[in-house]
Amino acid sequence: MGNLSKLSVENNTIDRIPAVPEVLGQEAPTESPGIAATAVSLELHCSGSLERLPNIGNTCFLNATLQALYSIPSFCADIMGQEVLWSPTNTSLKLQRCFGELYKARQGHSSYHSKSTLLRSVKSSVAVFNEEYEGDFQQDAHEFLMLFLMGMKMQGEMQQGTSTPDYICPTQNFEFKLQSVRTCSSCGDKVFQEEGHNNLSLDLSSCLADSLALYFKASELECTCRQCLGPQATVARAFLTLPRVLVLHIMRFCHNGGQLRRVGDAVCIPPVLSLASLLEEQQDVLSSPGGREVSPQANPFPSTASVDQQESSGDRDRSQQGAPVDRSVQSCYRLSAVVSHLGRSIDCGHYVSDVIEGHNGEWVTLDDSRVTRTDEAAVLKRREDTAYLLFYVLSGAGEGDPAPL
Repeated sequence: MGNLSKLSVENNTIDRIPAVPEVLGQEAPTESPGIAATAVSLELHCSGSLERLPNIGNTCFLNATLQALYSIPSFCADIMGQEVLWSPTNTSLKLQRCFGELYKARQGHSSYHSKSTLLRSVKSSVAVFNEEYEGDFQQDAHEFLMLFLMGMKMQGEMQQGTSTPDYICPTQNFEFKLQSVRTCSSCGDKVFQEEGHNNLSLDLSSCLADSLALYFKASELECTCRQCLGPQATVARAFLTLPRVLVLHIMRFCHNGGQLRRVGDAVCIPPVLSLASLLEEQQDVLSSPGGREVSPQANPFPSTASVDQQESSGDRDRSQQGAPVDRSVQSCYRLSAVVSHLGRSIDCGHYVSDVIEGHNGEWVTLDDSRVTRTDEAAVLKRREDTAYLLFYVLSGAGEGDPAPL
């Protein structure tokens, strides 16, 4: 597999990990009975808007991530609303076409074979950007998500270069800007820089709010000041814009015995995530007087693992990347989906997703071809030691609407 972005190397022992068979090359196992017992054991037989996806060979990482994306109305609306652009077989929007066709297959009563064919199309389209996806090996769900969004963005930029000026790139739902301020420890000279992101990778702690605060905590950096040649500086970051969908990656893997092992420490997952206090604390970062501004670099779309660290380029289709941060109001996000990793290492184990079904607010657990009803309280409790990707939707950001200012 490729390298994970911003790996957290810790000495924590592995604990509280459900016993899941770690067998490669076979149909991915479902959750152990002890975990699934907390959910209502009522299978959904192709009813409702969310349907099962077959495992075509160690593709639980793909299924769980796609199911999370299908739970985001604005993302799906941006794709399905532009079907006329991606429906032709010669379209440059290959990933949107795969996603859209699979979306329609899930809505109807498509056969196992039809869905398997579409999933292979998704996998082969992603393999264009990373050949490791050509095989039948387990992959990392976070890496797949970053690669999928990167590929969709690249194909979208190709489309924008044609005669379709009104094209809207769906990946903008996840994009936002941070402002970085580097302050020389010797003379106080400040350098400002904008950074483009589509997710945040957080160190594991007992509380998600603490993990976010730790990410934005000022840190020391060894660098040479252009003004006084001082050897050290501090770096602080703050939200410059907010995304419509905030993706949080919980860094659960650490090196243990030469292998990346999963850390099973619990993290409290809030159903509603308010950024109000964090934004208030970041006022000083944005309002500091003086300093030099550094222009953001063009996004070169390098390796998948570092997509979340890259600076993006280009104008946003809805006039900007994310919504400008209004610190006078509550900036609240509601949990929409959780992708969890069950197992002991990054190469083995199993991915499942818990998502909100449609507009009725009911939660379901999607485990490849098995769909089980559950509820929010059960999800928050059951996934506190397995949650790997969290998808939060900004309150008030409906289908096709820009995030509120």
